[in-house]
Amino acid sequence: MNKFHIYLAELRKRHFSSVSKLSKILGLKYEVWRKIERGINPPPKRFVLEKFCNLVHVRSYEKSQLYALARRWEPHPDTGSLRHGLYHSGLGSDWAEAIMKENTPDYEHKYWGKR
Repeated sequence: MNKFHIYLAELRKRHFSSVSKLSKILGLKYEVWRKIERGINPPPKRFVLEKFCNLVHVRSYEKSQLYALARRWEPHPDTGSLRHGLYHSGLGSDWAEAIMKENTPDYEHKYWGKR
């Protein structure tokens, strides 16, 4: 496992099938957490991940792995692009704008630092 967002989603699915319910408990917008799990948004602040780890009952080695992946996070290739299975150039600017918004991070990768 070498992708933060994939590992995070796997840990979440153990106890929460609903992203909506988890995001409410964490105090985040649904859209923000969904983008985290897609690899568009960077890892959240450490205290949010700490709360997440407690909610999904991760083991200490899993938590260490999650934090290590957060430090090495790289944006998904779709970040800042119009790549989407439903998009083609004939759909118009409304679709393009919506897809760009969906593929644009909500905040910078500033909470974990770079190696």
